[in-house]
Amino acid sequence: MTQLEKIEEHFSAWYPKEACGVFIAVKGKKEWVACDNVSDEDDSFVIDSKQYIAASRRGDIVGIVHSHPDASPEPSENDKKYCNTLGIPYYIFSYPDMDLKIVQPERETKPLYGRDYEFGVNDCFEAMRDYLASRNIDIPTRAAFEDDWWEKSLDYFTDEIIRDYGYSRVEDNMKENDVIIFTINASVGNHCGVYLGDDLFFHHAENRISCRENLYPFWKKHISGVYRYAA
Repeated sequence: MTQLEKIEEHFSAWYPKEACGVFIAVKGKKEWVACDNVSDEDDSFVIDSKQYIAASRRGDIVGIVHSHPDASPEPSENDKKYCNTLGIPYYIFSYPDMDLKIVQPERETKPLYGRDYEFGVNDCFEAMRDYLASRNIDIPTRAAFEDDWWEKSLDYFTDEIIRDYGYSRVEDNMKENDVIIFTINASVGNHCGVYLGDDLFFHHAENRISCRENLYPFWKKHISGVYRYAA
C-alpha cells in the first residue's frame, strides 16, 4: 500500500469527521503517521497529544495532515492561523477527491510583551516558546492542547514531556530562563512561564496580556515544578 493509499484509508475510517496525522522525517524520507482526532467537532481537528509526542520521538515533524470531508482543500482561517503558530506546513486533502493543498507557515515576529490572549495561538506555551527562542533556546512545536485540559486531568507538563523539550527538573534555586510550571485550582499543571531573575517571571495568563510579573505573593504558592535547559 502506498503512503497516499494509507492516508486515504485513514480518512475513510474517520469520515464524516475530519481525520488527521503528521509527516515525520525518517532517514531523509517523509513518513506518514496516522493520529486520532480528539476534537468534539466534526469540522475541526485536534491531534492526540500523546500520539503527536510519540511521533516526534521517531523523527522531526515536518507536516501536519488533515482532511476536509466533502469540501475543498482550501485552508480555513484557523488552518492558516495554527500553521503560522506551529511553523510547520499544513497538508490539507479534500475527501473523497483527495485533492491536496499545501500551506506554508508565514510566522511573523510578534512582540513578547502586551500580546492579547488567544488559546492555542497566543497563550502561555507560545509565550514561553517565543521568549526562549529570543534567548536562542529552541522548544519543539506541540500538538494543540485540548480546551480546558486540566479539567479532564490531561497532563501536558509531565517530567517526561518536558524532557522532550530539552529541560530537566531542578530542585535548587531558580536561574534565568528556567521554565516554571504552575498548578492552579487543578490536579495537573495548567500554566507555564519563564524565570527572569529577581523573583520576576514572564508569562501569558488567560484573559490577560503577556507581561513580566512578580512571583510573590500569588504565583509562588502555585509552583509545581521548575525545569532547566539541559544544554
